[in-house]
Amino acid sequence: MGSLTTCCPKATYIASAVTALYPCKHEFGQIKKMIFWRRGQTIASVATAIISTTWTTLLTATDDTKAVVTPFLSGKITPGEPRETGGGNESVDGIPDLVNGNAPSVAEFTVKQWDQDVITILKGWGCENLDVIFINENGQFGYSDAGATTFGGFPVGSLSIGDLELGDFDGADGNKLKFYLRSNWSDTFEMSAATAFALTLVNT
Repeated sequence: MGSLTTCCPKATYIASAVTALYPCKHEFGQIKKMIFWRRGQTIASVATAIISTTWTTLLTATDDTKAVVTPFLSGKITPGEPRETGGGNESVDGIPDLVNGNAPSVAEFTVKQWDQDVITILKGWGCENLDVIFINENGQFGYSDAGATTFGGFPVGSLSIGDLELGDFDGADGNKLKFYLRSNWSDTFEMSAATAFALTLVNT
């Protein structure tokens, strides 16, 4: 029985994970907006990314560096399940023989009561190779540090924006926004300090 991660040769000892009795807790909370830009764009540092003028420049850019921000939305990211080989009568004790990694995570959100002219523009993003950055209720950015000190996004797969779903008597009109995140996408997930401007960002 094994996993996709191969430890060969093995380290002298198992690496320590938690090294403090009361480590700092990390909680990103609700995603309220997202920023998309073309694949591979980065900001040099987190300190630069939490300055409002940085985003003014990116939102008004007319080249590959341009960033675009979604309307307010609600939803969640569902982690992918393990991809297993074997199990049941195929394996000793019914335990899978191999874990081949995880399936991609699924991000599903709803944009409510927005003019369909705006939605039509969002649908056009589906033909792009994009990265995504998340913004929570505290104006914090959820970003990828890619194991370095830069501020980047997470690669987006199969972005789709659904047609209008009418809310009927008790509900609200809305459009579904869905995309996939690669297996292990959150290994480089980091949170910025809170900002006073992130939730006020709009496209130009």
